[in-house]
This record gives sequence, C-alpha cells and structure tokens, in this order.
Amino acid sequence: MLRQRVLTAVGLLLVLYAGTAWLPLPYFGGFLSLILLPALWEWGRLMGLNGLRQQAAWMLSFTFLLSALLWILYQAPEPPDKRLIGAIMLLAAMFWLWVFMMIRQFPAGGEHWQAQWKMAAMGLMCLLPAWVGLYYLKSVADSGILVLMLVALVSVVDIGAFFTGRAWGNKKLAPVLSPKKSWAGFWGGLGSCLAASVVLLFLVQRQYPLSIELWILLLCFSVLLAAMSVVGDLFESMLKRHRGVKDSGRSLPGHGGVLDRIDSLLAATPVFVLALIVLQSMPGVV
Repeated sequence: MLRQRVLTAVGLLLVLYAGTAWLPLPYFGGFLSLILLPALWEWGRLMGLNGLRQQAAWMLSFTFLLSALLWILYQAPEPPDKRLIGAIMLLAAMFWLWVFMMIRQFPAGGEHWQAQWKMAAMGLMCLLPAWVGLYYLKSVADSGILVLMLVALVSVVDIGAFFTGRAWGNKKLAPVLSPKKSWAGFWGGLGSCLAASVVLLFLVQRQYPLSIELWILLLCFSVLLAAMSVVGDLFESMLKRHRGVKDSGRSLPGHGGVLDRIDSLLAATPVFVLALIVLQSMPGVV
C-alpha cells in the first residue's frame, strides 16, 4: 500500500511540475481546471448528486462563477490588484476558520452545513479561492516556482505528520473523524513545515533583505499554513463521514480520489497567497 501511494505521488508530482513549470499562464489555467474537474465531480458525490444532470448543473455553475471572477480580476493589467486578491484570500481564510469550528463540534452542529445547498456553497468556498490563488501565484512568477513552493510545503506537512505519527502517534487528534491522525503527527507536520520555511526564507534573504519582524511574521504564516493543511484534511474526512464513504473517489491508486490528494492544498493556498502579498508590500520585494 505504501509503495503504491509513493508511486502515485511521484507520478502526480512529475505531472504537476511539468504543467506548472512549462505551461504559459493561460494554458496553466486550463491545466488547473483539468485537475479540478474530477474534484468537482467528487464534491458533487459528497453532496449527494448522483444523476448526470445534477452533476452537470453543479459543474457548469462552478465554471460560470469562476469565469465571472476571472473576468473581474483580470480587467486590470496582470498581475491583478493585490488588494482584490488579498480580500478574496482573506475571505477564504475566514471560511476555513469557520470550518475549524465545525470540525471541533462534530458530530454535533450538522444543521449548520449538511443541507445540500450549504455543501454546494462550501464547495465553492473551497475550490474557487484555491483556483484563483494558484493562478495568481503563477501570474506573479511565470516559472511556477511559487506554486511549487506551496505544494512542497503542504507535502512536507503531510510527510512529517505521517512519519512522526507512525513513530509516536498514541494520542489521537480527531478519533471520530480520522482515527489514524495523532497529536504527534500534527506537531511533526508543523515542525517540518517550519523547518522547510526557514530554509526557503534563507534563500529569499539572499536576494531580498528581510527584517527580523518580517521573518517572525512569515514564520507565523508558515505555522498557520501547516495548521490549515490539517484542517483541510479533517474537513474532507468530516464530509466523507457524513456521506458514509472512505474515499472521495478511486481515480488515484493508494490515495482515493483527487479531493483526497488536494484537500490540504485547498485550505493552505489562501494562507500562502496572503503571505506573498505581505512580502509584495515590502519595498524592493517581489
């Protein structure tokens, strides 16, 4: 099972690297959409949409809203207004904080989110800002380095949590939602992300001088990113518990569905983009 997970993960990372590093911005948008299409379908299944017409209506609604949002954002010269992007990411981050409160209440509090229209709204709040955020990262650095840095940090959280959890994971983090997750894994993922962020900031420091205050602020963003990665994972677990399924899909051997693979990334993207906007506000940076 572990070998299958690793092989699938390596294949996904190679595809992601090729699509992110080599594709120009407009085509990268199409690449992102191809990744999100199965995730949208899986979210529809979690909502209880089993008919083809219902799924088509859900996916067309998302496409319309995404197109409208991109039209608004990219009326200005590229990259778009940082304040507008920042507002969208801040709204998304507030949504994820609300999700955290719902997770803490589970299995109570289902009346706040289990209605189908509410789950549709949650899907939009998860997927739309993530798409916009990743597209923005690519527009800022066409090499794709910012997107790859984000994916690397989220992967570091996952890997750190996996190995520390296997070694010392006796005390469970959320036994009702995800019995395999432990507090040791949580702290291991957070510490791994923090260590990786220090390395990245040292690399940034070689080109752009960063004050000690900015170092502290960005490391705080790193801690928040790691925490949000876990929240994204637990959120999908909550939805799957509600629907009574183990995985969101079967498209990725050893991982389940696309949502099972990107749930942490969806929650971490707004935090990373907000950290970038803070950096961009510094004179001479980005």
